[in-house]
Amino acid sequence: MFLKLLITVYFLVMAFLYIIVYGSIVLLISVFISMTKGKERSKEFVYNEIAKFGRRAFTWMFSRVTIQGSENFQKSESYLVVANHQSLMDIPLVLGYLKPMPLVAKKELAKVPGINWFVKYMGGVFLDRKKTSEGAAVLRDIMKKLKEGRSFLIFPEGTRSEDGSVKKFKTAVFKIAKKTNIRILPVSIWGTVFLVPKKSLVLNPGPAFVKIHSPINPQNYPDEKALAEAVWKIVEDGVRKLKEVNRNAESLDKSTRFR
Repeated sequence: MFLKLLITVYFLVMAFLYIIVYGSIVLLISVFISMTKGKERSKEFVYNEIAKFGRRAFTWMFSRVTIQGSENFQKSESYLVVANHQSLMDIPLVLGYLKPMPLVAKKELAKVPGINWFVKYMGGVFLDRKKTSEGAAVLRDIMKKLKEGRSFLIFPEGTRSEDGSVKKFKTAVFKIAKKTNIRILPVSIWGTVFLVPKKSLVLNPGPAFVKIHSPINPQNYPDEKALAEAVWKIVEDGVRKLKEVNRNAESLDKSTRFR
């Protein structure tokens, strides 16, 4: 437990220094780059730093990340990225190992300095899950950004899973996919549920796994319900396979440890 507490403190200190202190410097530098080299170069610089943070967050936790299916994701293309949600680490995982993109974040994160800056910079939106009236505005915002040719990250379960199981997906965002005709990129995540347990303040270092599936054409499905069900099955199946990969890795580690 002492080691976990030590890693937790180390992670929090590094995250604070990187997000608040270095993040402030990054945004100031981005203003200078925008004035001298243009907005696109400025945006490229900031996005590169966000991706670095996503990857370093796992380094600070001494956690190894395994990626499967990288060939299914093209950074130059736009997708509605749909992933299961296990912990707070899912966001840096996707932003660091796929690419920075707008996302729907819970309203509470809007009050966290540093994180709120970069969520807003990427064009993300904050959603108060207790106010159903906000849902329509959020969906319009997602549709607008997709039409602009930007990728968007969504966790359609609506909340984090406490045990890592994949809950049924809400269908509203899939209606947008059909309207905009943007391809859906299913992503399965496993392991982050143990890194940051939902009701714990102590980090638990361990492996994290990501499986990027082949993009899906929403027009191949009759309606948003059928589309949501199909994507859920892909993500859920991916999670089950990643769990098996994790079990095999643990078994191999134990067998070699005692040789």
